[in-house]
Amino acid sequence: MRANDPNASIAPLGLLSWGEIVLLAPLGLAVAIFIDRHTPFTAGGFPWLWLIPLLLGLRYGLAAAAISSLLLVLGGTAAQQWGISEQAPPLAQIVGGLITALSAGQFRSNWRSRLEASNQVKKYAEERLEALTRAYFITRISHDRLEEAMITQPVTLRAALEQMQSVASRANRGMAGEFAADLLQLLAQYCRFETVSIHLFSEAKPDPAPLAALGPVTPLDLDDPLIRLALEEGRTAFYTVDQLRQFNSKIAYRAVFLLRDSSGKDWALLVVHDLPLLALNEENLAMATAIVHYVADEVRVRNESADLVAQFPCCPPHFAHELIKLHRLRLLAKVRSTLIMLDLSVANVQGAAPEPDAIYRGMRRSLDVYWISPKGDASPGLLILLPLAGPAGARGYLDRLDAWLTNHGYPEGLNAPFFRIKEITLGALSVEETLKAVGIECRPPPTA
Repeated sequence: MRANDPNASIAPLGLLSWGEIVLLAPLGLAVAIFIDRHTPFTAGGFPWLWLIPLLLGLRYGLAAAAISSLLLVLGGTAAQQWGISEQAPPLAQIVGGLITALSAGQFRSNWRSRLEASNQVKKYAEERLEALTRAYFITRISHDRLEEAMITQPVTLRAALEQMQSVASRANRGMAGEFAADLLQLLAQYCRFETVSIHLFSEAKPDPAPLAALGPVTPLDLDDPLIRLALEEGRTAFYTVDQLRQFNSKIAYRAVFLLRDSSGKDWALLVVHDLPLLALNEENLAMATAIVHYVADEVRVRNESADLVAQFPCCPPHFAHELIKLHRLRLLAKVRSTLIMLDLSVANVQGAAPEPDAIYRGMRRSLDVYWISPKGDASPGLLILLPLAGPAGARGYLDRLDAWLTNHGYPEGLNAPFFRIKEITLGALSVEETLKAVGIECRPPPTA
């Protein structure tokens, strides 16, 4: 199921399901008439036939309950008129049966809707958890292992990713050739890859022709065991030094990295044809793995947010990406999220206003997304995206912010004259209209 397809979450009923809905009621009526044609609807003193639309309503929803009930009533009436049965459906039984079956169908529909919403929230939370786990992994190996273990290469992963940020804007529409070449240059600099190539995925398989390469490379051999291992298990695959010494003449590649983002989409395959033996160690390969995972997520973020960033050049791609995902989640599963703008206007300010950075540091939670946005000629505002939070969650955040301001030297809290608050629940407007509604215009700064 793809999260960006609003219709994928509600699968249409299959032929077998429609067969149950259409045939069970007439079949049950035929059996009841065969057993007792005098009183098929009240045999034994219990309305057994109405269990059919009741169960179909619980299984398939309101429409199935209504169709099955209608077929049961029409079939019973027609059988009595044609002389097949001596009893027509009693009116009181029709009313009670319809109420019971339709209530069961409505219950099933509401339950399915809530289940879909729960599944979508779970999917979003899993993606955020995957992204946070990768970020934690990057920080851990950068600070705890690389600076201590890589004596011959005293660089940090943070420095590598900071350099990657400077060229990440070229990934606005996917893994472009220039961006791929910059990635290979960075890996050659920080991970000492000598001969390496990158291959885009096409129809769920890597293209044998490289998108970009360093050094002399040959077309990709998809039957190579190292490549098969990386594709089948979805992880980095490499040979150890002992294996290289033992099978050196038979080994075409040294390591294979899968550029898979946190949503599970594969963008490209990075194949290392040659590297120094001293670089073939766990720390160096862990650093390369962190870089390619970061790049895959960066490509995904910039690809999905490219249109919005084109309309609002000042909007950070990651903020735009989360805003798009939460807006889609609202349309798909009716799960509410809230966007809050704290406009720190300079007009009518009696005292110093708090810096947006200070509010960001004091109020930040792991799931919230922040953006210190430009506001034309006014002071910068703080834009807060509260995932999975409706009006009650937004009110709780503002209450905590009011308490934080009171405790940090602003006794008026949110009632201070320099605060203007705009709050929007995602879904009613498009993403572009939402940003415009909170005052985002991305106007260029005034020239001197």
